[in-house]
Amino acid sequence: MGDERVAVLVVPDLMFQPRIEAALRARGLRAEVVASAPSLDAALSGGPALAVIDLHAAGFDALDAVRRAHAAAVPVLAFGRHTEPATLRAAREAGAQVVVPRSQLVEELPRLIAEAMDGEK
Repeated sequence: MGDERVAVLVVPDLMFQPRIEAALRARGLRAEVVASAPSLDAALSGGPALAVIDLHAAGFDALDAVRRAHAAAVPVLAFGRHTEPATLRAAREAGAQVVVPRSQLVEELPRLIAEAMDGEK
């Protein structure tokens, strides 16, 4: 891996993945897409700079993924459906630095990445 900084993606949606990867590249990060809880744990053990988590990722307990990243001291940018505010709130309570509905993620991705990583608003 060398000096390359990594962002872990729990984002199976193929429409969102390329957009997120492009925004991460602009920030100097390489995206590492994970497809299972064991691969998430392995990626988190490498000390990534950020975790981006789709709260509706099929095959994942997304809130558990947020908790695991938070426990590993990895900043989390989580996103979900605006129609499910309880899920968004639960992600904040689980330790995500930034939690937004999907529509806001698309519109403000570079700023949201900076906010999650740097604590900037």
